[in-house]
Amino acid sequence: MIAMPKSGKNILLPTILMTFVLLGFTGATTYAQVEVTSLDGQSVVGELVSLDAEQLVLNVGDAVKVVALDRVMNIAWPEHELVKSVEEANLQTLLLTDGSSLSGQNARTDGLNVTFDSQSLGSMTVPLKNVKSLRFKPLNATSTEQWNALIQKPNSDDRLVIQKGEVLDFLAGVVTQYNTENVQFLYQGSEIPVRLAKVFGIIHPVEMMPNQAATCSLKTTSGESLFVTQVSVSEGQMTVRTGPGEQVVLPLESITQLDFSLGRIVYLSDMTPEGTEYTPFFDTVWEYQRDRTVDGSPLQIGRKKFSKGLWVHSKTTLTYRLAGEFSRLQATLGIDDAVALTGHGNVDVVVTADDEVLFEQNISARDSAIPLDLPLTGKRFLKITVDFGKGLDIGDHLDIADARLIK
Repeated sequence: MIAMPKSGKNILLPTILMTFVLLGFTGATTYAQVEVTSLDGQSVVGELVSLDAEQLVLNVGDAVKVVALDRVMNIAWPEHELVKSVEEANLQTLLLTDGSSLSGQNARTDGLNVTFDSQSLGSMTVPLKNVKSLRFKPLNATSTEQWNALIQKPNSDDRLVIQKGEVLDFLAGVVTQYNTENVQFLYQGSEIPVRLAKVFGIIHPVEMMPNQAATCSLKTTSGESLFVTQVSVSEGQMTVRTGPGEQVVLPLESITQLDFSLGRIVYLSDMTPEGTEYTPFFDTVWEYQRDRTVDGSPLQIGRKKFSKGLWVHSKTTLTYRLAGEFSRLQATLGIDDAVALTGHGNVDVVVTADDEVLFEQNISARDSAIPLDLPLTGKRFLKITVDFGKGLDIGDHLDIADARLIK
């Protein structure tokens, strides 16, 4: 029985959580432990009881927490680890046009549909028009770059990719069929059966096209990722509907993450500033960097590495057009460890939106990482200035890590 306030109204906390005290709960069901992160950066850990299009329900100690799904950024299963990478398992990899990546075996097509035995999702049938590529061989450091380049390069015919030593080459033609043994390949007017063992992969002449109807992306313990249009959880199982429209039921033990940030978060490092101003202290201009430092190393503050963000040297001003589309700016500020650990770095940081000062602070190498969470509702322009602090411009390497705009 759930005890409700006498007024009969829910108590809405400052976070996105509605909490109800649970009395006399004696159910024996054990639910998966998850960590839920909201769009405002807050996290809560509990047992996932259920999830639907509107909300998710967690057991947190002796309480039940109901979380509005439209404020959730991510759900992670920290105890569910990757079983074995796709490359280690030597599995076939199917890339769909919406960016979903499936691993498994026994891929075959009749020219209209591709049937594939996915590691996590079981047997699936996908329209061939939704398949960008099928890779039969594992990637290494050398072949990864070549394979990705072939996928990104426009093509009007199917590409039958063959590996010659360390080099990936291809023939352009038409793949009419393939099964577990052969690929039927129409090349220069002749149909040739090619042994599957000789084929590195197949790339089809279709464009990558994100599914605008996708609500989240799903990652599994076998390394697969899938964009889904619907997701629900009940009785220890997850039901999803894929981009091509297939409904799939998965055990929660096979899930590592649900990412609901699609279209709701934009990283500054993925945007091009409308204006960039550099004022060198002497003669050297240090241009800002995206997702790395000036020497190509990962951004790092307080020994923590960040895969996204900006590296900015004094004095630099970056201006971004917002057009009133975003509600908040979130980031972590700090002098990059490359110089902070030597004691160098001191900058004055000013963040304004439509000429209103939202943040102004001196940041030095001695400071711990500084979380930033600023309101932007209705704002048209965002300006970030990293100015000279104390100590000329020596070591003025500021990381604006995980800098993201929330819609």
